[in-house]
Amino acid sequence: MRKYLFCLVLLALSLACWTELAQANEKDGLNVVVTTQDIADVVRYVGGSRVKVTTICRNGQDPHFVEVKPSYLRSLQQADAFIETGLSLEIGWAPSLLRSAGNPKIMPGHSNFLEASAGIKVLEKPQGKVDRTQGDAHPDGNPHYSLSPTNMKQMARTVTAFLKRIDPNGAAQYDKGYSAYWYALDAADKRWKEALKPYAGANIVTYHSTWVYFTNHFGLKVCGHIEPKPGVSPSSSYLNNLEASMKSSNVKVIVAEPWYPRNIPQSLAKRTGCTYLTLPIQPGSVPGTGTYIEMMDYNVRQLVQALSK
Repeated sequence: MRKYLFCLVLLALSLACWTELAQANEKDGLNVVVTTQDIADVVRYVGGSRVKVTTICRNGQDPHFVEVKPSYLRSLQQADAFIETGLSLEIGWAPSLLRSAGNPKIMPGHSNFLEASAGIKVLEKPQGKVDRTQGDAHPDGNPHYSLSPTNMKQMARTVTAFLKRIDPNGAAQYDKGYSAYWYALDAADKRWKEALKPYAGANIVTYHSTWVYFTNHFGLKVCGHIEPKPGVSPSSSYLNNLEASMKSSNVKVIVAEPWYPRNIPQSLAKRTGCTYLTLPIQPGSVPGTGTYIEMMDYNVRQLVQALSK
């Protein structure tokens, strides 16, 4: 009898501990690890208090190259879900990091893994075979699609469906968060388009092939890159030709991300009379740009000021 009572007490304690753990997990939220800050912005907005987001690439890092740290492995081992940009943006580091974490459910092809590029109309997809002679070209197309607000809406739609699938109890909250995010983006996008409308067709030069989704969305044109091929440094003769082309095309702005060296674009800007802008492509890379909308506000404001000169 005593043995029976002991077993009942033990079972009751186990159930109590399980219930307490389940409630704690519910309170802590769904652990979602994402590769970049733009994805984090979507997940936080859509998920609200129901999600806990950990971002691997942050503080203005180049998302093509991320130094792996032990803390990343711990986050992935505890993750309920993993979301990446896709289109080979993180190909140099994310696959090996996921393998090392040993969390099967968040591996590619499994239920709690998501490539956020689903449904995106991909630009600059190479034709034919891609090899090293083309530099660091992305074989799946340009992965910097989040610089288009339209694509951010699509990403939000994809993320919402994903969260609802792995956490169906939160469906109502996710739908509400998605709707709020969509309308916030839509209102901001109208403001950005109105601000850039007077400069439709203006030519700009960029360091890397990053801004094509942005320029297509807002009616600007990229007429050259400082890199002759992705990831390849320019020669003197290449820069001389680019300088001549910029002058004939009336280029007023050179745009580069924060991690690129500044000496070349600064020198080129001085020789051509252009304005050199360092613009973020991820929220939080520059003070005051903690959200996607704040980042885009900053970028549009800087461009308008430079193009109006």
